[in-house]
Amino acid sequence: MFLPTTLLPIGAMVPDFRLLDHQAHSVGLGDFANQKGTVLLFFASDWLKEDLALLQSYRDAHSQFLDANVQVLALCSLNWEKLFHLGQRLNVSFPLLFDQCCRQSTFYKAAWVPKFVTGRAVYGLDARKKIVFAQKQASPQQVLQAFNS
Repeated sequence: MFLPTTLLPIGAMVPDFRLLDHQAHSVGLGDFANQKGTVLLFFASDWLKEDLALLQSYRDAHSQFLDANVQVLALCSLNWEKLFHLGQRLNVSFPLLFDQCCRQSTFYKAAWVPKFVTGRAVYGLDARKKIVFAQKQASPQQVLQAFNS
């Protein structure tokens, strides 16, 4: 299994999508059109320490994203029940989205190939859904800096 070596390029426009979150709400990129931007966190599991650390770091920095008028969305192909329990366990205040069959993960080149399992990637999108930041791993501070530059 491997993760594609290149992510989508900076400046690329991305389409809207709508997915179910860990609290059974339908959430789409278009829901945040009035915000400065959106962060998409792609993660693989509810048990790998790297994924848990990624989610916890964004959970801990979530107020900074809200202050910057930036929404955080995390996407994973875990089933809805696992996402629900993960959201409760980590006490996240941003949506954990159920990426069924890795459709979004595949589009954003964040899926392990040939198995359809989400890998790790972090994207920053501006209000027009243009990519302003793309890395396989990034701290909240790196992403916030990209929105402030």
